Amino acid sequence: MGAATELMGAATELMGVATELMGAVTELMGAATELMGAVTELMGAVTELMGAVTELMGAATELMGVATELVGAATEFMGAYKYQHLVIKFRKITVINQKF
Repeated sequence: MGAATELMGAATELMGVATELMGAVTELMGAATELMGAVTELMGAVTELMGAVTELMGAATELMGVATELVGAATEFMGAYKYQHLVIKFRKITVINQKF
């Protein structure tokens, strides 16, 4: 009878250890669930940030297009100015040649 009592005591202690282990696993699962929630929120924030960066890249591309047009207009203006300057020089040379 004493051996059976000792066996029951050992089984009770083992059940206590198993209960503590189950509690620890439950806490770990809760922490993992919280971590997954935080990761999900972070992924959402990263997705929104990527969308904002994409919009900024689109705006930058549009600005580059405008800048390209401005450079083209400035180039045309400079070309016209140089052409006009050459015409004026040519006219001066022509006028000087006509005097002689």
